[in-house]
Amino acid sequence: MAKQKHLCGIHRLLLVTMIVIPAIPLLISAAIGFYSFAGASRRFAVSSIRQAAVDRTALIDEFLHERRNDLESFLALLPEDALRGSRAQAEVTAWQHSGGPVFQDMGLIDPLGRHTAYVGPFGLADKDYRDADWFRETLQKGYFISDVYLGYRKVPHFVIAVTRRIDGRVWTLRATVNPTIFGNMVNAPGIGDTGEAYILNREGLFQTNRRSGGGLLERDGYAYPSQDENLISFTGSDGGEDYLFASARLNDGKWRLIVRQKEEEAFQAVFMAGYTVIFVLLCGGALIVVLALIVSRRLSETLHGQAEAVSKLEGQLLQAARLAELGEMAAGFAHEINNPLQIMKTDLALLDLTLKDVTEVCANREACDELKEIADQFQIQIGRCAAITREILRFGRQDAPHVEDMDLAEFLPKVGAMVQNKAQVNGIDVTCDVSPDVPNVLADPGQLQQVMINLLNNAIHAVVDRHGSKGGRIEVAARGDDRGRAVITVADNGCGINQESLSKIFMPFFTTKAPGQGTGLGLSVCHSIIDSLGGELTVDSAKGEGTTFTVRIPGRDA
Repeated sequence: MAKQKHLCGIHRLLLVTMIVIPAIPLLISAAIGFYSFAGASRRFAVSSIRQAAVDRTALIDEFLHERRNDLESFLALLPEDALRGSRAQAEVTAWQHSGGPVFQDMGLIDPLGRHTAYVGPFGLADKDYRDADWFRETLQKGYFISDVYLGYRKVPHFVIAVTRRIDGRVWTLRATVNPTIFGNMVNAPGIGDTGEAYILNREGLFQTNRRSGGGLLERDGYAYPSQDENLISFTGSDGGEDYLFASARLNDGKWRLIVRQKEEEAFQAVFMAGYTVIFVLLCGGALIVVLALIVSRRLSETLHGQAEAVSKLEGQLLQAARLAELGEMAAGFAHEINNPLQIMKTDLALLDLTLKDVTEVCANREACDELKEIADQFQIQIGRCAAITREILRFGRQDAPHVEDMDLAEFLPKVGAMVQNKAQVNGIDVTCDVSPDVPNVLADPGQLQQVMINLLNNAIHAVVDRHGSKGGRIEVAARGDDRGRAVITVADNGCGINQESLSKIFMPFFTTKAPGQGTGLGLSVCHSIIDSLGGELTVDSAKGEGTTFTVRIPGRDA
């Protein structure tokens, strides 16, 4: 009986051991899997609502930008003789109709702040806006997008206003955006059943209606965190409900777009994922253990392979180091060999002179000729050895510039042809005008080509940034000056360079291009090349107008 109890005890112990030991990694895997998947699902939910805020912000910004462009286009087309009276009224009416339902009303305001033409349902003709905050802001900035306010009409609305200077006086075109259309665009579907989007101003007043409650110009009672970045996300409770929020800046930071969704919907995948992970792990525990063993074995094999690869790479690095040392030794050998070669060459020249003297009195002509042939062969082989050592030494150092007489009238058109296709693809007209009085210069063609190609490529980038694929122009010209120098100019009508950047344009690693689009070494190298020729490289530029680089190189006879 006792033995039987002992066997039962061992059986139970083995049973418990066989259950507990596999259960430990299974439970650990279940916990890790649940929390990992839950964390990923939460991050996905946050990422989704942040992306919704980004997308909606881009849509709203584009909408406001297009409406502003519409008004600027309307105002730019207004004839100067149609600023008042029936002609102005007709123009504004046509604009308001062409704008469609987006604009509720529209008005042209004279430099004194009074409506000269108005189209809309609110009877605002001849209203005076000189003291209105939005009107003063518009005059200062050239355009303005207001907060929602009541104004003369006593109805919540916001306006977009732009200006144009005519005969030295500023005229303003103002339009009211339809709040229904704007609100529907802001709060369009796409954020789940409980998701909603709305806009607040800096005082926390609603600029659009909120589906869950909150009308125009009502104050939102929720305490939002400060908007220190363009996009933030956070969680909080409002009205007894837990929400996931995303907030983005709008309208030059005067507005903030709020996108929110109830947490129970936003994180619904988290709970479902947890149940799914637990179910799968409980039902397939054995399979997971087997797969874990397989994966660990493969991981071990992978690590072993990587270790072998690292060992092989170390061997390659060691071999490279040996080759580098061998290269240094070869250069040293070349120097050492070159010295006795020079001595041998000198002695051979002396031998050659001696043979000439001996040959004149030599009784054995055949032997003398053979000695002469041997000396000539020595001369050839010494020359070959000297050439080999020169090549070894040249391989280890930078080649010196090859300066030659250059005809710019022939050189510059060839350089322009090298970038002609690139310029044509971007709609840029490249011209090259070389004056007959331009002198020849002494320079390395490769280095001067490097300078011109760099300047032309920079000009193409600047023109494309400003004009896109139409309207670009680059002019290359060359002439002589009164000091006998060749003056080469590369002028473009690109975006230009601001004055602060001009003072640093030739500094190494300084660039006005976007990250990843330039090293900042091109102009520095160009400046060094021209300086080495005894010339100078200067730049003249105005932001938004264009840039001209001027290369001055001493003429051949200067």
